[in-house]
Order: sequence, then C-alpha cells, then structure tokens
Amino acid sequence: MIEFQNLTVGFNNKSVLTDLSGSIKPGELIALMGINGVGKSCFLKTVTGLNSPISGDLKIDNKSFKDFTPLEMAKNLAVVLTDKIQVDFLKVEELISLGRSPHTNFWGDLEENDNQALTDVIKLLKIDSIYDRFFSDLSDGQKQKVLLARALVQGPRYLFLDEPTTYLDIPSKIELMNILKIVSHEKKVGVLFSTHDLDLVKNIVDYIWLVDSEGVLHKKIPDEMAWSGLLAKNFNI
Repeated sequence: MIEFQNLTVGFNNKSVLTDLSGSIKPGELIALMGINGVGKSCFLKTVTGLNSPISGDLKIDNKSFKDFTPLEMAKNLAVVLTDKIQVDFLKVEELISLGRSPHTNFWGDLEENDNQALTDVIKLLKIDSIYDRFFSDLSDGQKQKVLLARALVQGPRYLFLDEPTTYLDIPSKIELMNILKIVSHEKKVGVLFSTHDLDLVKNIVDYIWLVDSEGVLHKKIPDEMAWSGLLAKNFNI
C-alpha cells in the first residue's frame, strides 16, 4: 500500500499542508474534498511523486518513493490532472497506446498483452467510436475519457485523478463514477480523486478524505463524514 507519515506539502519550500498521515490500499475508492485553494492539488501532486515533499515519508510497500526509478514508479502509479493538453496530429489510438510505454521495449512495440490491455480499456470506457479520431477534434468530455484510458492501460496499482468530472455532464459524471468503482473494486486498484460533487460520490466511494479550512486531513466513511458535521461546516451546507 501507499503510506504517508508526517507529510508536509507545498511549493518552493513554502508549506501548504502539514503533518499529514494516512494510507491508500489496493481496492479502495477515495474522494478527496475541500474548498478551493485548500491544497488538494498540491497534496495529489505530492503523493503521486510529481512534487517532492517538503518533509515526511512517502512509501509504497515500505519502500521510499526516492528509491523507485521513474520506470518502476510508472508501473505503480498513474495520474490524470486537470491541465488541458494540446496534442496536434495524434489520434486517440496513438495517445492511449503511449500509456503502455512502461511495459514495452525501446521502440514502443506493442505485443499481445499490450493489445489486450488496450482492448479491455476501450471496452470499459466505451470509446471505440472515437478510437480513430484525432484527439484535438474531441469534446472536453471525450478528451477526459481518453486521458483516463491512457492512465488505465499503464496497468497501475494506484490511480490518481484531479477533478475528473470537471468537463462532464451529469450522465457522464455518473458513468465515470461507476467506472472508477469497477476499476477499484474489481480490478483492485487504489483510486484517489479530488472532487466537489458530494451528492455524486457519497454512495459510491469507500472513504471521503476532507481537508478542512485549517489544513487538517479527516478520513471517514461517507456516513460518518456526514454525521460529523465537517462537510456542513466546511462547505456551508
């Protein structure tokens, strides 16, 4: 599992969140919540290795993040951020295939197991109808699905997403939550994603992690989080 202890995260040695501890296990689906600007994205980028922690420990199966090579890390973690990417003249098929890079040879040749991984993800996300289109021609919602597909074909043990429902309509949001539940519970992938959609996730996720206005990380099952009054206090509901 992923463990973090006494973790301080921030930018340019300026602390944003301090003294964070917890763990993420395979098969868990966790929603990360908090008001805008509280530090959720900074936390996500740190526990995925994109940002270095200011202090504290980050481990996968008792092995420090610092001891993993980039290739080893790519086989363990996959990340989908909110940043829009501009990809010209690259088809959906080609972009998704790049997700297999940690498993292919120097030339990126796809073997039978790679093609099977692609087939499985395309079927799960129901994106066969856009598979031969250019990524730049897709809607924002379609692009989000393609980026999720690229992450899933990595075959990660842990999947992290920053506001994955931002560009989706209500039916697509519900569909995405159900996909993440399948990925987590059936594929035994640990999934952590940030969101503001409480009503959408409360009956789907295993845990809600709430970063309150004072930077404290609360970890509870959805019912306990609702009863605690923390959501009402932090979101004025």
